Amino acid sequence: MGDMSDQDRVETVYRSMHPRLWRSLLSYTGDAELASDAEAEAFAQVLRRGEAVDDVAAWVWRSAFRIASGLLAARSPSNDPQPVDGSTPPTGSVAEFLGMLADLSPQQRACVALRYVGEYTSPEIGELLGTSAGTVRVQLHRAHVSLRNTIMEAEHA
Repeated sequence: MGDMSDQDRVETVYRSMHPRLWRSLLSYTGDAELASDAEAEAFAQVLRRGEAVDDVAAWVWRSAFRIASGLLAARSPSNDPQPVDGSTPPTGSVAEFLGMLADLSPQQRACVALRYVGEYTSPEIGELLGTSAGTVRVQLHRAHVSLRNTIMEAEHA
């Protein structure tokens, strides 16, 4: 990006990918506040690293999911997800779908969020998560089977 300052580079990336990243993190975590915290921390970290980061977008995606994963692990099970704007939590089909995603393994959830919300390909997801495209395809397949079974059980309940 030539003559751009580090802050300008990061701001340009933020403007281009914020909605997609935040929605992906929300799909992964099921918690708007946690998604916002992970995204903000990833951008803060990349700003601190400055010129040491060549590909700001890839670095932020990778870091945001790692941060979100750590925040999920640290959160006590008794804490209910809260929306970032103080409104009531999602209800209906959105809440049900987020609940179904929460039943997947963290890696499956990350793959689903990056594929269907982030709109990345399997090789791109593999690069972001530090795994192979084949592993991503297997995780997506397992997630599809799990989600299909959960939906079928809900329909027959």
